[in-house]
Amino acid sequence: MYSIKKKLSRYLSVSVSVLLVSILLATDISVDTWISQEFDRAMTNKLHLLTTLVNEDNEKVYFDFADEFMPEFSGATDPEYFQLWYDNKVFERSKTLALFDVNNLPQIDLVLNEAKIINVTLPDGRSGRMITTQFIPQIDSDIREKFTEPVNNVTKHQKPMMLAYAVSNESLNQTLWFVDIIFILSSLSTVFAVHFIVYKVVERGLIPLDSLNNEIKSINLNSDINAINTDNLPEELLPVAGGINHFLKENKKLYAREKRMSSDIAHELKTPIAELINLSEVAIKFPEDKQISTSFTTDVLNISERLKSIVSSILLLQKSTNNAELTKSAITITSFMAAILQRENKAKRDVSLIIAPEIDTVITNEFALETVLTNLLSNALHYSPADSQVNIWVNFDSNQERVKFRLENTSIYQYTEQELGQFFEPLWQKDQSRTSSQRYGLGLAIVKSYCEKIDAEIRINLTSKNQLSFTIIV
Repeated sequence: MYSIKKKLSRYLSVSVSVLLVSILLATDISVDTWISQEFDRAMTNKLHLLTTLVNEDNEKVYFDFADEFMPEFSGATDPEYFQLWYDNKVFERSKTLALFDVNNLPQIDLVLNEAKIINVTLPDGRSGRMITTQFIPQIDSDIREKFTEPVNNVTKHQKPMMLAYAVSNESLNQTLWFVDIIFILSSLSTVFAVHFIVYKVVERGLIPLDSLNNEIKSINLNSDINAINTDNLPEELLPVAGGINHFLKENKKLYAREKRMSSDIAHELKTPIAELINLSEVAIKFPEDKQISTSFTTDVLNISERLKSIVSSILLLQKSTNNAELTKSAITITSFMAAILQRENKAKRDVSLIIAPEIDTVITNEFALETVLTNLLSNALHYSPADSQVNIWVNFDSNQERVKFRLENTSIYQYTEQELGQFFEPLWQKDQSRTSSQRYGLGLAIVKSYCEKIDAEIRINLTSKNQLSFTIIV
């Protein structure tokens, strides 16, 4: 079993943290790259500045450098270094190189006008970066005009020079480390902050669910609360609350029906049991009365048969509501209906049976369909006048491609639409006084239950004032 709260908090925390850390990482890489590029650009600019100080005329090469304007190349505090080579010999070097035993910068092979940056160890032992280039010294414009040869020819006779400029990158590394530490601390604090915020947001967001759970706990079948209040619920919980309210409504109805059934069953069983007790008490009190003793056994048998009938009907209703799967088979309609009529119509009442010629068989559970039709026909014969006709039609429903059984009879009672809705409730009877000793109000409940078991549709209509019509679509 897992916790939605923990799982949701974990997923949101991880996803948001990964997103934010990725953004911070990209920012850190971008900042590191930008700082390094700016450092290299500054080195390149300083190198180009130094190259502009080199001039050549028709006599020699000059390096117009003044230490007072660039003290970084002469002092011992945070020194920087440069070195010039001309014709593979050292032409000039910064005074800072003279401060150390190692007073030469490394010379590397380059092509003309190429610049290259490498990491080196400076003469003072610090780590640094060095940029080197090979170039042709510049010639002043006024000197060029004095040359008789074209400028291009003059430059062809010039010898290239090499310039190296080195500076410590420890401040750069410290800056990069500072940026990385900020990134690490920001990432860690972001992860913890996101986890805390998400956990609190999820916890607060689940408060309505906890409230709904507490409200559900307060409801029971005996309480006066019939539904959950949905006024203050978020829209995500409205379907859940609607389903729970529907469940409560159905269970309240079932519970009320079961309570009524229990009361009605107790009433049905109480009457014959009371009769048995009364008969027994009379027989004990008057043992010599021949009239009582003669009818005693017959009366006991009749009352016992009534008890058996009640219990059998209750068991049949219970059987119809279990979850056992009913096997289906092909039933021949003509012989099937004839057998039911012969068994139920013992009084030889006027029963009209019309079966459509295109119908031969129906595929369903035989016991369930027989129980349904037997109860409907038995009710129709019992609750209709003796001189009335009971009509049965069996035809094909072309719209649903199913077989339709319709049974119609004239009732001795007059029913309202509200009473029609109660027909299938167990132990409901039109005769509230229950004067009948043969009917207990379970037949139509059994019919409804078995129709649901075989996926059959049942309808009841009042075609006229007291004309009832039952339709079964199998």
